[in-house]
Amino acid sequence: MSVPKRKGPVFDPGLCRCCGSIKKCRLLNVEYDFQGQKEMYADMFMDCFGLMLSHLDGTVESERLICATCVTRLRDACDFRKQVLLCEDRLLQASIHVHQPSDTLVEIELNPRDVKVEVERIDYPQDNNFMDSETNDDHDADGGDDHLSSVEVKKEMQPRKEERKRKKESEREVERRVRSLGNKLRSMLEKDAKSAYAPPPKKPRQPCIDQEDKEFHNRATIIENSYVCPFESSYSDYHCVYCRELFLDPTLLREHTLTHDPKTYKDLFRINKKMPQIDILRIDCRLCEEKIQDLDTFKNHLATTHGKHLFKIQNEVLQFKLTDNHLTCVVCSETFGYFHALKSHMAIHYGSCICDICGAHYFQERRLAEHLKRHSRKPGIKYTCKECGKEFKSKNGRYLHVATVHKNEATYQCGKCEAVFFTYALRCRHRIEVHGEKRQFACDHCDRSYDNRKSWREHNRRAHLKVSKHKCDICDRMFYLPCQLKEHMTTHTGERNFRCEYCGKSYPRLRALRLHMKSHSDNKYRCGICDATFTQNVSLRNHVKKQHQGLDMESLNN
Repeated sequence: MSVPKRKGPVFDPGLCRCCGSIKKCRLLNVEYDFQGQKEMYADMFMDCFGLMLSHLDGTVESERLICATCVTRLRDACDFRKQVLLCEDRLLQASIHVHQPSDTLVEIELNPRDVKVEVERIDYPQDNNFMDSETNDDHDADGGDDHLSSVEVKKEMQPRKEERKRKKESEREVERRVRSLGNKLRSMLEKDAKSAYAPPPKKPRQPCIDQEDKEFHNRATIIENSYVCPFESSYSDYHCVYCRELFLDPTLLREHTLTHDPKTYKDLFRINKKMPQIDILRIDCRLCEEKIQDLDTFKNHLATTHGKHLFKIQNEVLQFKLTDNHLTCVVCSETFGYFHALKSHMAIHYGSCICDICGAHYFQERRLAEHLKRHSRKPGIKYTCKECGKEFKSKNGRYLHVATVHKNEATYQCGKCEAVFFTYALRCRHRIEVHGEKRQFACDHCDRSYDNRKSWREHNRRAHLKVSKHKCDICDRMFYLPCQLKEHMTTHTGERNFRCEYCGKSYPRLRALRLHMKSHSDNKYRCGICDATFTQNVSLRNHVKKQHQGLDMESLNN
């Protein structure tokens, strides 16, 4: 199974520096792929607004993030800028030339603010013969040698008046036609100008579906139409996702999950879109009788046979094959003794949060942040209790110590009621006695059994695996816990820091003092000769060997 490759780094959650919202974000100065084109948001700010953003070359990635909403608005602004520049170019270059048959030129010039139509002045050819004849007629009428009668003059002037009238009518016709043509051209230009400024027709916007929505749609479709078993976990305990009932046996978990309707999964987990854990020991199709063992094969079967729509993505679920004993990774076939170790291992294959220092993988950003604190912590630093001086490796360990030892506060709360307990073991016992949980962890190497997994694991590591990491520098003895080594060191130093408040006896170990304290309150073993009392039978035997030599326990009992 391959790990999905993103088209660019995504930070979830992240603080957008453009709107201040905490959403899923991208980097401003990293190139991303959008609909087959490369885009870098810092360059888009510079091209569109002439704005050069700061702090883009730093190592802190949280200072150069932008959310999906601001990216959409930035794309719209860039598209609007391109549209305005295109219309300006068309407006400045537009010109229309109309040629009349009489070589009359009508020229229209466009102005962004006002549309004007300029019509070139029309010069008609003058009739020189007509002008000369009119001048001669006036001259002859005033004082010419040959005088014409009034009737003859009227006869000669009649055709000239008709000719002038025809010319005036033709001039008016030309002016009318030119005026009409100019009005038509003016209306055409106004219409073109309006269409140039009008935005292009909008395409119907498709509903935006992000990566999380696609993953949730796929996993809901898989769960509704197959026999896979979704579950939740708390360390190595399994919980039903529908009713949160606890199961230690994965077989019982699978049988119980079949009693719930898988179609309710979409409504229960619509808000919580984190990657779920799914047991794929049995997949099979619910819509037909097809037996399927592989999840990719099942997805292809749903699409081709039943027409179910699935997005082309992978790793929308965490896949496990839950068994009673050894758990196996479905990717690399590595085996683990308990589920918590397997889940931590699965982060190597599916975890998207990676430490840049050591390469550790995590599913969540907060887990990675906690891990990074370990790298920044100075070596050898410890957290000391102000009350007793005891040292701890973490703040949480010191907090639990102060709450339980000094403040006498219960810190372990039951998940099914409001009861709070001082220890993990007491909480487990409460769940068994009050809520009816079935807890029984039997040791595979001996006949001992425990009611909580922590005690069973500690017993296995201490008694059978012989895990001892703490070594005495004097006698080379190994111990499982550091407190055991500290108690052992008193045998070399001779310190007796634990003193009885009744008789003043001191002991090197607290356990020895507690056993001694029972001698003041409860004496079960009494010597038949001197009436000495002891809290343990072994103490009575030692007393008899030392004080009453030659006698055995059987004679004393008789």
